[in-house]
Amino acid sequence: MRTVRFIYNNQELFGIFRHPIITILDAAPWLNGKETGETVSFENVQFLAPCKPNKIIGIAINYPGSTGGNVDFKEPLVFLKPSTSIIGDNAVINSPFKNTNVWGECELVIVIGKRLCKVNDEEARAGIFGYTIGNDVSADNVQEWDHHLARSKAADSFCVLGPWIDTEFEPNGKFIRGFHNDILLRQGILSDRLWAEPKLLVWLSQWMTLEPGDVILTGAPMRVRERIFLEAGDSYTCEIEGLGSIKNDFTND
Repeated sequence: MRTVRFIYNNQELFGIFRHPIITILDAAPWLNGKETGETVSFENVQFLAPCKPNKIIGIAINYPGSTGGNVDFKEPLVFLKPSTSIIGDNAVINSPFKNTNVWGECELVIVIGKRLCKVNDEEARAGIFGYTIGNDVSADNVQEWDHHLARSKAADSFCVLGPWIDTEFEPNGKFIRGFHNDILLRQGILSDRLWAEPKLLVWLSQWMTLEPGDVILTGAPMRVRERIFLEAGDSYTCEIEGLGSIKNDFTND
């Protein structure tokens, strides 16, 4: 099942997407939203990011060979992004930072479906609502500070999610790719993640309660060529085999 969030008749709605028809739900699907029986063609709606969570949790350096990786890491490197950073597929990434390097990072995103607090493996698996695609847009920090801090990660439009949430997607063995314009910049296999579900969710839930609708960005694969920074007029595409793709133009107006 693929669920979407969209605007129709000036209303923000959730629905189940069975191309080309969307069946409207009476609430968010992870809050037990039910089908209303009303349908609409996807051509008549404006798609939004498929969820707007209370918490966006980012996991950094989560693939072998990632920049800054260290074999002695005993736990993931975690950061947060605000809900105000979220945009959807085809929306414009607009950096507020002038003369600052900005880049995109393609990531698999876990969407939480149940409250998870100090859970075990079985409970963690049951707590996954589904998966979507993310672009963890980042910027250089000032004074050589760590770019996992808020100034680099939390700007408006710096978290792309979409185009839908797939409740049946299976990550193992699937390719993930990031394209700067049409240049393949990042590539990996989802099952190579160093911290993956359920282990990742069990660990997080020991000290941070995960709530329905929350999302976890699970890290970007390593680059396959030198770094390229975004410039006005560029685009960044995130693609996950079997899940779909998102594409966003960049500006720094």
